[in-house]
Amino acid sequence: MVEFIDNLTQLLAALSGSVLSGVFYLRSRRLPYFLLCCFYACFGFGLLYWLLYALLVTDAPPMFYVSDIGWISCFLFLLLLQNSLADKEEQNLRSWTPWLALAVEIPLTAYFIRIGDPLYNLIVGALMAAMLWLAIRGLVWQSKQPRPNPGKRFFHLVMIGYIALENCLWLSSYPWAGDTLANPYFWFDFAVTASMLALFPAVRKAVRA
Repeated sequence: MVEFIDNLTQLLAALSGSVLSGVFYLRSRRLPYFLLCCFYACFGFGLLYWLLYALLVTDAPPMFYVSDIGWISCFLFLLLLQNSLADKEEQNLRSWTPWLALAVEIPLTAYFIRIGDPLYNLIVGALMAAMLWLAIRGLVWQSKQPRPNPGKRFFHLVMIGYIALENCLWLSSYPWAGDTLANPYFWFDFAVTASMLALFPAVRKAVRA
């Protein structure tokens, strides 16, 4: 029951984010809002399929779920969103600090591949590493500016928080600790939902900059 409430809450958050960002895109025609809308929509469709699959096909063997395709797509849109908000000068930044993303994501990806689907975890691990790399690069770039942009800095911090929470969520999913609030997985998932909602105001602040 807790898992169903958790997933339903996340689905409503994705739907709300998709509608809001879609409305802002239609008003402003700004690319970041369109990409954010696609992120929420792909995440929501993946989660909706997962819910229906879990309810209707409970005895099916493990497979490469349609949900996985939706979640991979949503990460791709998030990566494109980060790139769309980066200045040309920021894209040419030379710094060793963003490479810390690899030091974080490579061991985690290796662990997830060991306990789960190799192809899916390899793809998601590469996307997570790329998103974390861009977020760290953005923070480094802002720190080098005489007048840092608070909107873009906030966006990069929200992205780092979202990626960190996703990794914590996956780590807490194995071994499974049961369908109760004593399972840390659900607390991390509620935090992921909150970080997803925070992406909308973060993108608004970054676009206004």
